[in-house]
Amino acid sequence: MDVNSIQASGGMFIVDGKSMDLGQLMMELNIDRTNIIDAQLADQMKEVQDKNTQLKALNELMAQCRQFKANKTAGNDDNAAGAEFTLPGYEDKGAKQVNEWFTEFGLTETDVNPSDDKDEWEAEWDANIQTIKGAIDSLNSDSQLAMTRLQSLMNKRNQSYEVVSDVLQKDQKTRDTITGNLR
Repeated sequence: MDVNSIQASGGMFIVDGKSMDLGQLMMELNIDRTNIIDAQLADQMKEVQDKNTQLKALNELMAQCRQFKANKTAGNDDNAAGAEFTLPGYEDKGAKQVNEWFTEFGLTETDVNPSDDKDEWEAEWDANIQTIKGAIDSLNSDSQLAMTRLQSLMNKRNQSYEVVSDVLQKDQKTRDTITGNLR
């Protein structure tokens, strides 16, 4: 319903060719408001779910990096960073190497050189782990804001339903009073 299309005529309102009293108009406007809030709520819930999926994947990426860091031995020159694996919620992306996952999440990877000694190897993995921790901290902060927005939308939605309920109750009370006066 477009508010600009509402016209008043002799105590009634004309909206999209339909005649309504004030109570009906208020109810229609609040139902429209509720529908808009419901759409915003669905979008916000999707955003929260996406952030949670990303958090889960980043935590798994960090666990993989910790495991790779722990696997360096004197005779092990294999580049653990070259191993491919999938992350939860991102299975459709297929198996990727650490550097590809960093790129996927917009993170800057510290190159891990398999020929480095154990201390350098661990320092390179520690740098990558810190990068992931920073991304997780940022995402946690974003998630808290998203949850606050979600709660705010839920409150607005509840208020909108309360207004519709109040209008219906007042309308029914008015009808009951009119009926009582006619007796």
